[in-house]
Amino acid sequence: MKVRNFIIVSLIIIFSLFSFNSIFAEDKNTPSGMIPKLPKTQNDPQLLEGHVYPSWGPVCQRYTYSVIYFDKEGRKPEYVKIYFNGQMINMQKANPKDNDYKKGVKYFYKYVPNKLGSNFYYFEASNGLGKTRDAIIDSPDNGPVLFKSAFEKNEIAVISKQSGKKILSFSTGKEWVGGISLSDNGKYLAAKTSKHVYLFDTEKPKEPLWSFACEQCRIGDDVKGGVAISGDGSKIIAAFGEKVTLFDKSSKKPIWMYTAQNSSYNVAISKDGKYMAAATAGEESDKNSNLLILWNDKNEKPLWSYHSSGNFHDVSLSSDGSFITGSTGCPDRRFYLFSKDSNKPLIKSDPLTRDSPVHRAKNSADGSLMAVGSESDAGAVFLFKANSKEPVWKFPTQNGSSVRALNFTPDGKFIGAATFGGQAYIFDSKSSQPITSWTVNTTLGGIDIADDGSFIAAGGTDNKLYIFDRGKKTGIEVPFNEYLEEIDISANGKYIAAGTGGSVYFFETYISQDRGKTFNCSSIIEPSPESQLMANFGVVDQGGRKPSLLEIILNFIKNIFKLEKTAPSGKAVCGNDFCEPNLNESKQSCPQDCSAQ
Repeated sequence: MKVRNFIIVSLIIIFSLFSFNSIFAEDKNTPSGMIPKLPKTQNDPQLLEGHVYPSWGPVCQRYTYSVIYFDKEGRKPEYVKIYFNGQMINMQKANPKDNDYKKGVKYFYKYVPNKLGSNFYYFEASNGLGKTRDAIIDSPDNGPVLFKSAFEKNEIAVISKQSGKKILSFSTGKEWVGGISLSDNGKYLAAKTSKHVYLFDTEKPKEPLWSFACEQCRIGDDVKGGVAISGDGSKIIAAFGEKVTLFDKSSKKPIWMYTAQNSSYNVAISKDGKYMAAATAGEESDKNSNLLILWNDKNEKPLWSYHSSGNFHDVSLSSDGSFITGSTGCPDRRFYLFSKDSNKPLIKSDPLTRDSPVHRAKNSADGSLMAVGSESDAGAVFLFKANSKEPVWKFPTQNGSSVRALNFTPDGKFIGAATFGGQAYIFDSKSSQPITSWTVNTTLGGIDIADDGSFIAAGGTDNKLYIFDRGKKTGIEVPFNEYLEEIDISANGKYIAAGTGGSVYFFETYISQDRGKTFNCSSIIEPSPESQLMANFGVVDQGGRKPSLLEIILNFIKNIFKLEKTAPSGKAVCGNDFCEPNLNESKQSCPQDCSAQ
């Protein structure tokens, strides 16, 4: 690999490592509820980089909670504690001899869970004069995310509605499926996994037409990326890592590629493929993150972007791209409507939840109606009109269960919604009461509704896809090996695409047959040391203290300069799928890379 590209890819990895824990979802569902904020004083110390490592995995594995304590005056802490499932527990120094509090001292707490379930935590420290906290917005963070499955048998599939059988089944192994999208006639299927974007011809189901690899992308994250395909299948928009990329169905070579500040939760494309949008994660204080971004198909320069205090969890476009909806997480927790002509919201709703994200926001084809899914005692399914910030109606789910999965028919007549409590609904948009409902003993994290509203397809943590016809009490079940999280029905209603993974089930209690079971942890799984990730970039964690991002970059660049002496410099690489005009690549000199330029 050319050194310059190697530097870019590697720096993306570094930034991913440091941003990974700051962009997880804000679902708290904690019995503690909202925690009062601490008053700020000039004497407050700082707590930084608080997180749990690994952030997800199986029971009987050792997990380490760590945070770095700073004090601008070098004052030692009176205490550094972790709030852990309702208790305050003293943390230990990673290096007992490290007393340089101006530079920062790392503290840790280790834990081996033997049950599935949530673990709520935050960090608190005092220097005797002031206090501070980390890993908390309005309530504690939740982690690690525990699964019984190792998620090693993930799958992309297409099911015939008529037969209920799989006509396409493609193993993605350990890679979670973060997006599924069918063209209107069901001929083309776009899919995004942890490290790949695929395009399939469903009439030739054995292998994809092409695949695009993202070697620097990671496996396992609630910020899942996404994929969407235009109505005729000609254009595909995909988000992976910090990239948002537009493809033509004829080639894996991107038409354009945009580098975002953070990863994306979802993407959308207009039916004609002329407009596309992304919902990105980030930090409240960083105006270049937590963005809703709109593009056209011409180039990677956004038409506009909009910053929110919370992550954008979803995005949807009207059929011609004239209207864009978005929904946000904590602390914002709102529904938004925009025109393609401006980043000034047409609608900015009041907060729709107390302490959870607004998960879904979907447009009707003409942009006149919007369906929203969230978690709230007051309402979890909302219907909005384009001329009002107040909902037309709202429906509170049983026990306030979260609606992570929701979709809307193009004509705005029917809404399909599914809950973490196992309920699936079809609503007529004229009423807040469902016209049909079903209950299954599983958490449902994926759903789509046929364009004519005649059936829904839903899936969840029991590894089954359910196909329910409107007005019927039972449905068809299609087995999978892992949790269902991505579902899409073709516009003609003939095909159902599904993908497995764990992203949508992060940070909230889900239904499992093994919940409450105590596992025998006589053998404890030891994860790869977190410091090993740093060592891969030539950085040693001195004295147990996690090095700063600046230290990592400086050390890394120092090593790169060593490589530069032995590697070719300033030369384009024809055949790497990227046109490099700054290095004299052109249609003439390298048509395979620059054919679309």
